[in-house]
Amino acid sequence: MINLKSHRPWLLITYVLIMFSNSMFSFIDIPIKHIWKYDKFIHFGEYFILGLLLFYMLYEKQISKNNLIYSIMIISLIPIIDESIQYFTPNRISSVSDAISDYFGCYFGCFIYHITNRIYNG
Repeated sequence: MINLKSHRPWLLITYVLIMFSNSMFSFIDIPIKHIWKYDKFIHFGEYFILGLLLFYMLYEKQISKNNLIYSIMIISLIPIIDESIQYFTPNRISSVSDAISDYFGCYFGCFIYHITNRIYNG
């Protein structure tokens, strides 16, 4: 079970809400136009942090295999929801390559947290 009295799940939930709210904005008026050529790196980084936060929340206690599987399934829906929000937002573009970048970033963040946790905690 997730301990809702801890700050860890609330940190993850807040981050996801910030990500979704950013997807609802049209960033057509930003002064830095060339930033979009780094779009995939931005997606990767954003979801890398999400993966780190997910495993930060899960590793608060000993995690069961079922909790890990359910969490990975839920986290796998977030890029789909994010890209769907962008699809319906004016002046935003939804793409499969962005979603793939999101998945790679998220799973890489989970992997890095897991490896780091095993190195430092045995």
